[in-house]
Amino acid sequence: MYIVIIGCGKLGSTIARELSSKGNDVVIIDNDSDNLNRLGTGFNGIRIAGVEFDNDILLEAGIDKADVFIGVTSDDNTNIMASQIARDIFSVPKVMARICEPNKEFIYKKLGIETINPVNLSFEMIRNKITEKSSRIISVLDNNMEIVEMPIKKEKIKDIKSIEKEYGCRISSILRDGKFKLADADDNLQSGDKIVCVIDKKDRQRLSSALSGEVFV
Repeated sequence: MYIVIIGCGKLGSTIARELSSKGNDVVIIDNDSDNLNRLGTGFNGIRIAGVEFDNDILLEAGIDKADVFIGVTSDDNTNIMASQIARDIFSVPKVMARICEPNKEFIYKKLGIETINPVNLSFEMIRNKITEKSSRIISVLDNNMEIVEMPIKKEKIKDIKSIEKEYGCRISSILRDGKFKLADADDNLQSGDKIVCVIDKKDRQRLSSALSGEVFV
């Protein structure tokens, strides 16, 4: 994939290095040329110093052929403006931006920009480690949904179809004996399995408790 990133802070530089190491074509832009040095000598992508929402700079970065645009500067206005340009002018298929100030999240939602919220993600992961040792949050999505890994600690378990219906979740895969398999609706879970599912965060604890309790009702 061809990926354009704006913002070369800790988050942006980490994303750029990771995506580049996976074989993607990555271009990263930052208004401060010193920030680009965070990437180190092992970065195989392209670095551009310039105003992150400037059309000429974005064109130099190849925004017109990008598959993905990621806005992770430390300024919400910059992320919003550049994201709108990428989506509305250059029709980039996948556009996402980091929320810097949580009280501005409504602006991104109103404009329909997919968001990355490090504050919420960090809080959810910390809360998970403190209060929910039986499950692990893999990712927090934008609409209160989470991707969660949950262990099965009970002997008597309903089939996946019944679990999905009762808890409003979608179980995508099962880890059994060290091997992942795609989940089928009629699969029965066993003690010792782990599942990966998408679930509303308000229902996560209820499902986690049910899978680790003595009786599944």
